[in-house]
Amino acid sequence: MVGLAMPLFLGAFALGYYSLYVNAGLNPGGEGGTIGVVAMRLLEGQRPIIDTFLGYNVLWFLPVTWLFEVGGPNYLVLRWYFFAICTATGLLTYFLVRGYTRNTWFSALPAILVILVPGMMFRNYMGFLGVFNAFLLTRAFVMPRESSWKTLGWMLGSGAGLGLTYLFRIDLGIFSTLIFVGLAVLYPLGEREKFLRRGGLALLGAVGGLLLAWAVHLPVWNDAKARGYDRDFLDQYTGWFGMIRSELGLHLTDLAEKPSSEPVAVSAAPVSTPPAPVVAHEETQESSSEKAAAESWEDRGALARVPASNIFLGKKWTDKAFALSTYVPIFLSMLVILLGGMGLLVALVRRDREAKERMLYPLTVLGCSLMLLPQFLFFRPDTPHLSEMMVPFLSALALITWAAGRHVREGKSRVGRVGAGGIGGICIAMGVTYFSHGFPKESAGSIAAKNKVSHEFRALNGVRVIVRDRDAAWLSGVRDAILRHSSPGEYVLCLPYSPTINFMTDRPSPLHNLYVDNSTAGHEFNAHFADLMSRTSPAVVVIDQRRINRNEISRFRNWAPIPYQWLRDNYTYYGRYYRSEVFIRKDKVHGPVVPEAIEVTE
Repeated sequence: MVGLAMPLFLGAFALGYYSLYVNAGLNPGGEGGTIGVVAMRLLEGQRPIIDTFLGYNVLWFLPVTWLFEVGGPNYLVLRWYFFAICTATGLLTYFLVRGYTRNTWFSALPAILVILVPGMMFRNYMGFLGVFNAFLLTRAFVMPRESSWKTLGWMLGSGAGLGLTYLFRIDLGIFSTLIFVGLAVLYPLGEREKFLRRGGLALLGAVGGLLLAWAVHLPVWNDAKARGYDRDFLDQYTGWFGMIRSELGLHLTDLAEKPSSEPVAVSAAPVSTPPAPVVAHEETQESSSEKAAAESWEDRGALARVPASNIFLGKKWTDKAFALSTYVPIFLSMLVILLGGMGLLVALVRRDREAKERMLYPLTVLGCSLMLLPQFLFFRPDTPHLSEMMVPFLSALALITWAAGRHVREGKSRVGRVGAGGIGGICIAMGVTYFSHGFPKESAGSIAAKNKVSHEFRALNGVRVIVRDRDAAWLSGVRDAILRHSSPGEYVLCLPYSPTINFMTDRPSPLHNLYVDNSTAGHEFNAHFADLMSRTSPAVVVIDQRRINRNEISRFRNWAPIPYQWLRDNYTYYGRYYRSEVFIRKDKVHGPVVPEAIEVTE
């Protein structure tokens, strides 16, 4: 019972902490709306990938579909589901660190940090999968065990974990597989005896684990074949490498290069000059450094990384902390991989099993945390995606700190002890720096979501949340406009990305892929928009004019002027609520409309 005291405390602490803000805030552009809408589509019988774009793999959505099937679509149930994942991640963090340190109190520290800053809400699978794979792989291939059968069981379990990881995120599955295979190769090396037995065990565990990873896919594969999306399901896997090459190419091309500006006609109807839109104050949570970096990518329109110089030149501590949290983990990881790899090599040559395990455990956890680095560093370099990567990275920092402390105490070389102390100091400083940046940010999933919320906002599908007064005003305006001018089952189109509006009004979206912005729409967006409006005739269109990629080109009216003009000419401009402009199909409007603007101030 003593051994369960800390996990029980951590679980109770997490549930109590999350209950304080489970109903705080509502983000129209949050991924909760996407998961909710896609889960409802799957519940209606739509086929994954073919009928509705997933972006991730099927398990990202199916558990939510099952929850909705039992109790109906409910926003607060959705939030509690992801907070349960956050709680599980915190507990796994504790067991992961304790498996190496054997110290209860030290292991609780990174677990508490993970609970306090669990990562971007509704994407908590990411941090969980990093910690989950690290937990299974260290127990399968690193931690010493007397029983070969128990070791084999953990190897097979880690293989099943790979299969589950693929079914959530294919890229994380591939990275985990590389670590899995690498650990299987290393498992028999560096042993003075029983090399052949350990080699056979590693081979059996690796083959059996990979077969189990495949077996985990069988229920989904059988459903895919029965419903006719098997080829598309398989193409996700074969097309992943091409997607990465394409995305990397976009980031490496000349930033000054612009797509063709040749317009594609949306309609043959003459285009008249629309009234100037009412511009309200736009709230943004970005830091001044993030703004500056984004503006340098103005022509490209993509989300930019903050420059490393902000470590020294940032005007605010949050600017410096974000830059430090972006670049120090890269430098630290390279240093630890270099030194740890050298120490591992020495242990293998000396056939020192204990030293091998001491080196390999932190390296394995670090590798699992770095699986989340590419999507943050190359594709969405912002605080929300940083917070995802830092969930498993905090475990790595704790383990490296512990290993460095051991070397300071036991090392024979004075230079080595000083160096180890320096690395441990960097790890501690990195953890403190990130926490100081992430904890005050709602986008990192912390209790900061509760700041200044006081007004209850209600909508359909179980949306009953507390928001700021200024947000309640415009959210209510958008909700009422949609419910007043559309019937259940009628399409409501939200661009570029506000799926929560569809979920909270229980109105379907005509978009196959709910996410659209200037960097993903492509050159044919005008033609696609024309076709979409012709086929679906949405009753209401909501245009969010925010700087979705933190630059002016990423406002919808700037990157899609022809579709925007077409809306002004062919739909009734109903009003602007904060950043959201509402357009009503003309046959849905009865009587004169006086456009209103909801002004939002700090």
